[in-house]
Amino acid sequence: MGYKNPVISIQGMDHGDPAVCKYNGKYYLYHTGPREIRVYESVNLIDWELQGIALHASDDPDHWAQIGLWAPEIIHENGTFYMYVTAALMNSDGSENDDVRRIGVATSKNPLGPFTLAPQPLTDEWSIDAHPFKDEDGTYYMFYNVRNEYTRGPNGVIGTGNVVDRMADLTSLSGNPTMVVKPEHLWEGNKDHSFFWNEGPFVLKRNGKYFQMYSAGFFGDDTYGVYYATSDTPKGEGGMEDTSWSKWGDGEPILRTNEACLGPGHHVVVKGPDGVGDYIIYHGYEPGENVRERRVRVGRFRWNGDNIWLEPPSLDTLPTPTMPTFDGRFLPSISQINEQLLKHMYENYFFETNVRTGGKSASGDACYVDEANAVRWIIDPKEKTVKIYAVKGGEEMANNTVALQANFNEEAYHLFQVEKRGSVLKIFLNKLLVAEVDSGFSEGKGIVRVNEGKVAGTILTKLP
Repeated sequence: MGYKNPVISIQGMDHGDPAVCKYNGKYYLYHTGPREIRVYESVNLIDWELQGIALHASDDPDHWAQIGLWAPEIIHENGTFYMYVTAALMNSDGSENDDVRRIGVATSKNPLGPFTLAPQPLTDEWSIDAHPFKDEDGTYYMFYNVRNEYTRGPNGVIGTGNVVDRMADLTSLSGNPTMVVKPEHLWEGNKDHSFFWNEGPFVLKRNGKYFQMYSAGFFGDDTYGVYYATSDTPKGEGGMEDTSWSKWGDGEPILRTNEACLGPGHHVVVKGPDGVGDYIIYHGYEPGENVRERRVRVGRFRWNGDNIWLEPPSLDTLPTPTMPTFDGRFLPSISQINEQLLKHMYENYFFETNVRTGGKSASGDACYVDEANAVRWIIDPKEKTVKIYAVKGGEEMANNTVALQANFNEEAYHLFQVEKRGSVLKIFLNKLLVAEVDSGFSEGKGIVRVNEGKVAGTILTKLP
């Protein structure tokens, strides 16, 4: 089976700046809209169904978010969904006031919404394209786009650039932005070189190095594409003149216009249904349409060593994103999930589920050989700890106990992941590494079990 791009294409509608949030085994996609943010749902990243409106602009004449809801990005933390979105004030004729365009946040308890806008924006200057990034220590940073004297392009021509600020919490910034990238080359602007863009940030971390992907050029034609820069730190100390980030390949694009897509860009990267493969979700124009409507596309993302490779736009049928070896995302009970997991004993695997404790302990086996040889985990909301311990020959050999966050929500689902390679297991809770355990089992193969708690979105993928 396969698919063809674009995966979302509705005549008469622009689907610019798509972003995807994965939650409990499903994907939710949001995109730019004049006065509303639509939300689509999928289980495979390819087949999307419109679910309705997640966010409406405010009708309050004094509110910061009256029109121009641009580039939403959504995260889930501790039971709350946070949508970071750009909005503008409305002129008296109903048009957007581009001089007063700022980033703010809206929240919901459901990925479908409705989201409620905060009364005040996060930024007090012209700003768009918010991207929240969670570092390995749990610190959140906001990467976003600004237009000021520091972001001018070649020959001092007006332009936009990406900056980063540490988030004080998920609804406020520290207020000390630092430069990440700004236009440096003539190809990062429109064809008459009267305006330049570096925008649409998305950040990944690999082997201790930070990678900020971004879009450059004019979003309305074939100059637009995707690029990236690297740094040893997410936020330098040089303020708006910081030079911690360096553009890869002297600013060469890694995704560009071809016969299949005009102006590809403004993307996110998301794990596929197997929890292992990476995919880029981006927008672009159909070359033959001649309408100002961007379509949603999906492509493969890969690491070539420490370099990023993106699948070029194609007119061909592409392979459907890889499904997990065991797909228990929508099985209703732990007993049914465990019954199927018993059939999957591997030396190397990736396991993912979402756990809700509901005021009680949740537990399971990250690797089970037999009753005397296992690696076990317990999330205890009363003790406010997560404990990881290995049992070998009937004796407890290792014990890692980590404190849960102080405001741990017992009624929320929390992402729990295990990566096993040989005898070594890495265990993550809400994308943070909780423990790395060497079980020391002479037999490398094992199974995964869930013993107590409520779970959703459970998958197991065999690794090579």
